[in-house]
Amino acid sequence: MTTVDQILFGWAERDHEGNAGVRPVAHSGVRTIDRWAKRLQYVWATQDGQGEQPEETASLVHLVFDDEAAVLRKLPSRNPHGRGGATLTHVLVGDPLTIDARLALGLHDWPGWRDREPDGTGAGLAPLDLDDLGQAARPGLAALRERVAEVPDEQLTALLAQVLAEPAEDFSVITRPQLALPTMAALLDIAGPVAGRPWTFASRESTDKGSHQPRVVFLTARPPQSMYINQRRRVDVTEPPADSDTARFAAQLVELYRETGHAALERIRPRHPLRDADDVTLWRRSVPVVDGRIADPRVRLDIFLDDDLLRRAAERDVLMSERMDLVGELRRQPEPWLIAALRRWRSTEQRAVRHRELRDLLLAEAVQACLAGQAGDAVVEATRDAEPEPAVVARVFGRQVPEGGLDLSRPGHRRLLIVALALRMPADALDHTDLLAASPADELLDLVERHAGHYPRAMHLVLRHLGDAGQSPAAARRWYERGLLLDQVDRIAGDDRAKEVDCFRLLLLAAHGPRLDRAAAEALVRHAGVRAPLGLYAAALELAADGAAEQPVRHELSEQFLHDHGYLGPGPGTGHGRYPGGPVPGRPTTYPWPAAPYPAAASSMEGSSQPYPSPPRPSLAGTRAPAHTEWAHTEWAHPTAARETGGGVVPDPSRRDTSAPARRPGWGSPGPATSDGPPPPSDDHVGRFAGLGQLDGVSVFFVTALVLVLLCAVGYVLLTSMP
Repeated sequence: MTTVDQILFGWAERDHEGNAGVRPVAHSGVRTIDRWAKRLQYVWATQDGQGEQPEETASLVHLVFDDEAAVLRKLPSRNPHGRGGATLTHVLVGDPLTIDARLALGLHDWPGWRDREPDGTGAGLAPLDLDDLGQAARPGLAALRERVAEVPDEQLTALLAQVLAEPAEDFSVITRPQLALPTMAALLDIAGPVAGRPWTFASRESTDKGSHQPRVVFLTARPPQSMYINQRRRVDVTEPPADSDTARFAAQLVELYRETGHAALERIRPRHPLRDADDVTLWRRSVPVVDGRIADPRVRLDIFLDDDLLRRAAERDVLMSERMDLVGELRRQPEPWLIAALRRWRSTEQRAVRHRELRDLLLAEAVQACLAGQAGDAVVEATRDAEPEPAVVARVFGRQVPEGGLDLSRPGHRRLLIVALALRMPADALDHTDLLAASPADELLDLVERHAGHYPRAMHLVLRHLGDAGQSPAAARRWYERGLLLDQVDRIAGDDRAKEVDCFRLLLLAAHGPRLDRAAAEALVRHAGVRAPLGLYAAALELAADGAAEQPVRHELSEQFLHDHGYLGPGPGTGHGRYPGGPVPGRPTTYPWPAAPYPAAASSMEGSSQPYPSPPRPSLAGTRAPAHTEWAHTEWAHPTAARETGGGVVPDPSRRDTSAPARRPGWGSPGPATSDGPPPPSDDHVGRFAGLGQLDGVSVFFVTALVLVLLCAVGYVLLTSMP
């Protein structure tokens, strides 16, 4: 840990040598305390403005020596003995490479400054952590940069013109004390480093005389004339500079600084620090000027939020040449900034239409941030709403996939896949052999169970990976525990029966391998229950190893067929399944529960990441769904009988076999009447013809005419045969 020492200077009474005055009264064990006592023996605070707040009357000073640097805060105060006019000076001492001007400026409002002298000369101070001081200085420096707006343009230009004319000189600046620190912050940001001369300063002084003065001393008023020879350049910022190329250049720099901030000056500043006026001239000639204004050669990120900056950058024709500088910067922006930019650059916005290349760059960076795990759900949603190109999402997704593929048991891998699908990545991007090879079978089944309704095409490919992985006992157990994923397969297949069979084939391959034996077939039929679609049994027959394996499946199919058409009673069937009543479906097309809404984009492009709850799955012994209309054979049913019975199918009497005449009640030997089979035989042969008496008049007429014709024919034959 790098530390910074502290020294506290205050008024001290006469010591053993008879000396009285300002000297160290406490410190943190500084080894060079005697040296600092000599360097700062005449450190006095200006006495004007007494009675004001300490932060307004204090002077902030930055000094650099060969091997040490210091930040001082000088405050007029009253010592514990009641002596007025004393100066309390709190000093932070450290390495000159770390105690620089920016750190000193940022500490202007540091709460650790001492406002009172210690009660005794023996009081000690502790060293400070340099990192803590640096963190405390950042907001202070940012606040000073914001206060630069309080400094009039002409005053800042007057000071900068003098500095650019003689960059290696020392300056005494006459200005209001409240503007000293903002002015110094702007001067440091614009002018940059000077070779061999670090920027040191004193913010509130009444004189600029003495040894080892800072480079810039801010005076509250012009000091009186004296015989002291002063080589410093005194600048009264209220006096405008002479008209020259350097003054015009200073005005352009001030304008650029106010408009774009300190970062723009760092981009156009020369590589080598300024040494003299010739270096300034070379710098002035190297910067681009458009319409009398310095053009920032770099495209700033704010063009995505500010249409005026976008227009000016387009007018300078630098959008295409400088856009690569934005790569990597956009994704590191705070989430609120990125969300605001994505909302402004949707495909329907005019700016997105005119500057398509910037929109593509923004979306590519946002997709990178989402898939790299650098963005939260709000950014993912904003990126999806901005509609990035699916090919871009697939390309970024491919770069993020580890070399060994995705292991869905790891949260980061699962999120990568789901976020990519939410951003409308094409499902074909999952069609790679080793993409999910490292994922356990139960994780793949869980993925399909959760997201089949949102991304059906992608989940079909996940099932292919599951089938390619081969037989797994864990897969069989998990598949049966999840109800054979009947609802999920139905959503994946839609109305495509070939896809339905393929999905079940892949699941059977994962659960039982390429050959389905009889035991596996019986287990499948037993677990399938009454809701099993025909696609499941079609896939089972395709993978059946032999006739023995096919037998339970075919028996279940025949039982479903008979039950579907009413030839089995409402009680339990005799096969492997149990049917509480009602028709058995082929593949269910409707369900007894309302379907949950799913995004329209899920059927066309795997596009929605909103979690929609799956519909509740009824018990396997519950009410069956209505039969598929494809299996309804109406020519087998008697319409009148169907209406009368209200269900089931009644055979048509006209199609019955009438080889055995119906027995009338009361004929033959008495006994219990049954409806099963023909009546028992009887010895009463007369009864066989008793039915003739039941003929109507028309029938009797035709029978009589037939008998007469036969008689006439017999008579004719007899007559013609006589000699």
